Parts: sequence; C-alpha cells; structure tokens
Amino acid sequence: MNQGDFVSDTISFVQEQGIATLTFDNPARRNALGAAELDAIEAALGALSTETRALIITSSDDRIFCAGADLSQILEGSLSGDRFQSVTNQIAALPIPTIAVLTGHVFGGGAELALSCDFRLAREEIILRIPAAAIGLCYPVEGIERLTRRLGPSLARRVLVAAETFTAEQMLFLRLVDAVHPAAVLREAALGYAASLLALAPMAVTSMLEIIRQLEAGALDRDHAGALAQACSDSEDVQEGITAQREKRAPVFRNQ
Repeated sequence: MNQGDFVSDTISFVQEQGIATLTFDNPARRNALGAAELDAIEAALGALSTETRALIITSSDDRIFCAGADLSQILEGSLSGDRFQSVTNQIAALPIPTIAVLTGHVFGGGAELALSCDFRLAREEIILRIPAAAIGLCYPVEGIERLTRRLGPSLARRVLVAAETFTAEQMLFLRLVDAVHPAAVLREAALGYAASLLALAPMAVTSMLEIIRQLEAGALDRDHAGALAQACSDSEDVQEGITAQREKRAPVFRNQ
C-alpha cells in the first residue's frame, strides 16, 4: 500500500497513480455510516496526497452504495446529524474533482454524500430515495441547502418533501447522475473517467472547480476568481497545452 492508504473493517482507502479510491465495505449494515466510519472517511480525506488529483467514492457491494448516517447511533445519541453533515461538507469542499460511483441503491444521507461529489456515475437498475419525511425527520438544514442548490427547488421538493423513489433512468433524465452503466463496466468506466480528468491541466481544473463552487453557493469572489484565471493564462501549462495541440500530441502538464 502507498503511504496514507488503509483498510478498516468497513472502509478502505487507496491512492494510486493520481487517483484515490474510498470504498464503503459494510453491506451487512447497508453501508450505513456511524461514528467509526465517519472518522475513517475524515482520516482518508486528511491523507490525500498532493499527487492525487481525483477521488472516487464507491462501495464494494453491487446491492448498496450507502444508506447514509447510522440511524441506530443517531437514536441512541452517539451520532449527530451535524457530525454527518461535517463530513459531507468536507467532501464538497475538496480542491480536486470527486466522483461518486453508485454501485447499488442510494438511501438517505447516502444521496446527499453522492450529491456532495462533483460527478456521479450509476449502475443500471438501482434506486435513490431520501425517506426523511416518511420517518418524521426534517433533513439537516445544510443538507437541504446543498440539495436545493444542486437540484433546484422543484426537484429538491420531490426528493425531500415527497420522498419520491427514483430509478437510475429517472436519475439520468433529471441529471441527478451524469451517466448510467451496466454493473459489469461501471467501475471500469469510473476509472476511465478519473483518468480522463488526470489528463487535463491541473491548475485549470482546480481553478474552474473552485469558481463553479463559488457561483453555486452564490458567493463569487470576483477578484480571487480573476486571479485564478490569470494564473492559468500565465502558466507554463497553457503554453504546453497550446504547443501540444499544434504538434498534435498529448500535453505533459506540470501544474506550473
């Protein structure tokens, strides 16, 4: 294993060739995330190498992606919704692109975790549902805010207020996910997509990602955004990109 990689009973994390993969591995509990799992996710996020340029979040099981926060721990008071929200906030704020690979069904906070990622690829025949209203819970305010920003108010109402169930095909049509693949090729497709991100200029990717997130949050710092754009224009990478295009070859970016 590389430095910073680890495997626990319920979470694994590896980094290889610029791609990090965090995998939920507790299908007996439907990959529900309790205190130990959230600690492990935070440890993984804190261990991201400077060489890592994309993060995949997925499940080892084709039946379930994630059932969200462990409700038994919430009911007994050993886990709070704020604790879960803190982790999804950290995922949403990562400076590198994140890809949720939905190998199986997605429930509750698992849907918000997926929507905290920048991209989502799903397996055929899965469903997504946030049943908070069906069990008498009001979803955490920050989660409602994120879902409303990402989905728009009309779809957020369907997801949260009406607690609708969405098939993979509906998710694709409504842009809850970016692509749907058969189970046999989903993981390969996800790795291919992550590899395609690695082929792009790192400075341009992270700069535009940051600007998009600011715009999404309605808090664009124009001076900072302008400085990011100017740094890209002044970079060696943009010269390499233009030269490579003229020479009809793949560019070699150095994030400089």
